[in-house]
Amino acid sequence: MSTPIYIMALHARGKIFPETYEVVSFARELASSQKTIIVLGTEQVLPGLTRELAERTGIDVLGVAGEYLEHYCAESYTAILKEILGSSVPLTLCIPHIAMGYDFAPGLAAAMHASCITSVEDVHEGAFVRAMFSGKIRAHIRPNTPSVFLTVLPGAWKPYTGESSSKTRVTIVYADKPPVSTRAHGLKASSPADISFADADVIVSAGRGIGHPQNLSHIKDLAALFPKSAIGATRAVCDLGWMSYRHQIGSTGTSVSPKVYIACGISGAIQHISGMCNSGVIIAINTDPYAAIFRYATYCIVEDVNTFVPTLIKEYRM
Repeated sequence: MSTPIYIMALHARGKIFPETYEVVSFARELASSQKTIIVLGTEQVLPGLTRELAERTGIDVLGVAGEYLEHYCAESYTAILKEILGSSVPLTLCIPHIAMGYDFAPGLAAAMHASCITSVEDVHEGAFVRAMFSGKIRAHIRPNTPSVFLTVLPGAWKPYTGESSSKTRVTIVYADKPPVSTRAHGLKASSPADISFADADVIVSAGRGIGHPQNLSHIKDLAALFPKSAIGATRAVCDLGWMSYRHQIGSTGTSVSPKVYIACGISGAIQHISGMCNSGVIIAINTDPYAAIFRYATYCIVEDVNTFVPTLIKEYRM
């Protein structure tokens, strides 16, 4: 009997995160005919969410209802999922590698004595592949436990667009409130951004390789050459306080797909790559000829960004 595969559908404000459908594509590559999508929420939102998931995937859907599940809480998710999945060992649980997913996945895996492999970007001969050391190494990992929990890197698989099936079953159960010590009271949106990645044809992004925050002027000057452009950044740049987090691109920021993406001083950590790998043309500028970003770039420029960009701008304006 094949090991059952469960797919975690994550959502907020009544909308399924699109990365969920990428995880569906990933799960369909795994050798098992037993697949179930799990979604947690309130009695009010679950009918719509479960119907959407069933119609778009053709996979059986299990909805778990509870008023305390109106907002995401790692402790509640862990307690409920442990109770639901406990009788299904061994199992494989596939989770989107977004903030919610990689928040609760390790704790749930530990509670169920399962392996946890995060940021999976490929499957090769039964091993799960993930990047390490800023994308310079790709590790092939095999779990040594009967059950394995996997977080799937956004952008590694295309969203599933198959047809639904008349045999798809939707089940909604009601769970008692677990004894937890934390509770989420709501979501607070960040301040409106003064840029729109969605409307930009060109995005120029800065990495820690620009050296100093003063060198952001080169990035802004380069972006200004294009009529519909926006400025992005890696998480490292935002963590340093050089730019606000609304500029962050990557698995923990915003995913973008402009016509042209210019990566300035970006090494190519897989968390950043996952947020921009679907761009049309990728231009990378980096002093390290072995930088991981060059594996994804259309054009690779081995040069100091603080030398190349001012020279490029000067030549353009002549």
